[in-house]
This record gives sequence, C-alpha cells and structure tokens, in this order.
Amino acid sequence: MDQFFQQLVNGLTLGSLYALIAVGYTVVYGIVQLINFAHGEVFMIGAFGALSTYLLFFDGHTSVWILPVMIVGAMAASVGTAVLMERVAYRPLRNAPRLAPLITAIGISVFLQEFIRLLYDRPGWAVLAMAGLTLFAAYLLGARFTKVPLDHPITKWRDRAPLLAATVFALAVWALLRLAERDLSIVITLAAIVGGLIVGTAAGLLFAVGVTGTDRAKALLQPIAVVAVATGVLMELGWLIFKEIIAKVEWPSAKQLIPFPQIDVVTGKAIEIGNVTIQRSAVFTIFALAVCAALLWFFINRTRLGRGMQAVSQDPDTARLMGINVDRIIVVAFALGAVLAAIAGVSQGLQNNNIDFRMGFLAGLKAFTAAVLGGIGNIQGAVVGGLVLGVVEAMATQYVPGQFGGGSWKDVWAFVLLILVLVFRPQGLLGARVVDRA
Repeated sequence: MDQFFQQLVNGLTLGSLYALIAVGYTVVYGIVQLINFAHGEVFMIGAFGALSTYLLFFDGHTSVWILPVMIVGAMAASVGTAVLMERVAYRPLRNAPRLAPLITAIGISVFLQEFIRLLYDRPGWAVLAMAGLTLFAAYLLGARFTKVPLDHPITKWRDRAPLLAATVFALAVWALLRLAERDLSIVITLAAIVGGLIVGTAAGLLFAVGVTGTDRAKALLQPIAVVAVATGVLMELGWLIFKEIIAKVEWPSAKQLIPFPQIDVVTGKAIEIGNVTIQRSAVFTIFALAVCAALLWFFINRTRLGRGMQAVSQDPDTARLMGINVDRIIVVAFALGAVLAAIAGVSQGLQNNNIDFRMGFLAGLKAFTAAVLGGIGNIQGAVVGGLVLGVVEAMATQYVPGQFGGGSWKDVWAFVLLILVLVFRPQGLLGARVVDRA
C-alpha cells in the first residue's frame, strides 16, 4: 500500500507539471484554433529565464525570497518570447491554411532550441536584442508626441517612415561610436546621444519632406527629435547594463546539463509521511498548479478581459463587431499560456536539479497529450488530463510486470493512453468544447 501512495504522489507531481504546460496549449487553441507546438520551448525559455535571473542578481544565495524574483524573470522571458512569436510568426498566417501555422510552429520550436544551445553562453546577442527593443520603445515614445494619425489606413507608412528612419540612423551613429570605443566614458556617451539626435533628426526630416511634404514634416519634427534622442539614451542605458551586469557573469554552456539553483524551503530534505516520501519541490509544483488554476478560472469568468476571451473563442468576427479588440485578446491568450509555462519551467528545474535546451521537446509532447486527453479547448480538461497522464505514467512504472514495465517504458504507456482515448473517446475525458460558428 505504501508503494501505491508513493507512486500516487509521484504521479500527481508529474501530472501537475504536465497540466501547467497543457493549460497553455488549451488557452491558445480555444482562442485561435492553433496547436502551438513551440509551447514546449516557451516552457524551456522560462526555465532559462529563471536561471539567468539567479545568475545576474543572486549567484551563490539560496534564500527563499529569491524564488519569487526568479519566477518573475521566468515569466518575463516566456511572455516576451510568446508575444513576439505571435506577432512575428502567427499573426501574418492567421487566415492561412491550417498547415502553414503548424509547420511554422515546428520551425520556431527548432529555432528556439538551437538559439539557446548556441548562444546562451555568448551574451553578445543581448546587445542586438537591446537594439531591437530600443527601436520599438523609441518609436512608441515618439508616437505619443505627434498629432499626426500614424494609424491612418492610407498614409500610415508614409507618416511612420520618418520616425523609423530617425531611430535607425540614431542607432547607426551609436553603433559606429561604440565600435570605435567600447569602454564606458562620458565623452562617448554624450557624443552618441548628441550625434544620434542630430543625424537621426536630419534623416527623419529628409524622409518626412520626401514622402509626406513640407507641411506634414513640420508636424513630425518634434516626434522625430524625440525618437532620435530616445534611441541614444536607451542604447546607452542598455550598454551600461550589458557592461556592468551581463558581461561580468560567467554564463554556462547550454550544450550540456546546467545545474539549477536550489532554494531554501522549496528544496532540501524530503518530507516523510509514514513510509511515503514527498519532495519539497513536489509540494511547490502541486501548490502552483492549484493556485494558477484558481486564478485562471477567476480571470476568465470574473473579469472583463476574460469574458472578452470567451466571446472571441465563440465567434471572433461577431466579437470584433461588438467592439472587442481581437488581436489584443489573442496576445493575452499567448501571454497567459506563457506565464503558466514559465512556472512549470521553474518547477521542473527545482525537481530535476538541472535544465537543458532539449527539456521542452518531450515535455511539450506530453502536455499536448494531456490537453487532448482532457479535451482540447477545455481548461478543466487540461488540468485533469495532465494529472491523469502523470498518475498513469507513475503507476505503469511500478505495476506493469516484466519487460514492459519500469521507467524506460513510461513514455510508451503515456502515448498508448493517448491512442486509446483518441480511438474510444476522441473528444477527451471531459469533452472538447465544440463551437458552432456562423
């Protein structure tokens, strides 16, 4: 009997991890009818985000208060990746045949794995990421200072071009100066900001005069100057962070297993209840699933944005006619799934004591299996499916006799369960949510 309860605890722990990831699949599928096979890599990015946060700010410390900060870092990495993925890769394919976004998701999955494998221990890529964020932030800042309608369906790109030109030329000036002198100095800093302001403003005005005319160029002068100076200031701040924090960390190679930080209270000596051993990280994982599931239920059923998600999942065209911003709802869905995946990534690191760039592949397949098992598109079904899958794996490991048992066969039995469900109950254990759309 003790063995049964031990395997039950192990199964619930593993199932809680699957459920956290599976809910992300389900939330996205419920909104855009897309199976995001790159979601496993969002989970992996979350684990590396937590590790990066620890190495940057807390290396060598184990206090429990560090864990919430690591979780925030994991969420930031996962959400940023998921939102960028949606905006760059999935949104242009929203009305394409179903096969196109599916193949794109597989491509993104491979790209993210290789990106972490090759570049995690080479922090220089962070400068390029900062440059992209700077261009985006400077453009948004300049857009707030203009009275010219930048979203006009006919003239929007002619009005946006001067602002974009100002940011690009200001960034080019900063890059040339920093290639000549990489050390931090007040002289180069001022030269980068002032030079970027002058060159960026001049380039932006030339673009404005050329594509919009003199009168409109005068209206764009202030925002052009704002984006030019903002580009220099933000890049200098980013360079300061890179030189003083990022470049001074000894980053481990992701081509091998990386030890994950062990945190007081949530790791350490296991809890003994009779003859049943419960790891502290298992308690954290199960608790995290319970809290996240409750908060997600409240968000979807009790908030205005959640009700908007329900409306979009039922009929996006009608929801758009009712004034709901469908693009915003889809971004929120991707972000919610990424938050849960990030927490799962931290849980996996605490349980296994290590992480690697391939950890998202099999976990993503298992989570997809759990989502289908519970009923794809059904959030409660994803939770139940994850728990059932984890328990089945644990029990099969212990109780299947002969050569077909043991840990090496647990993945086989997980997918056998998926096949049986698809054959005899294809809508899943709780029934997939089916919507008739006009």
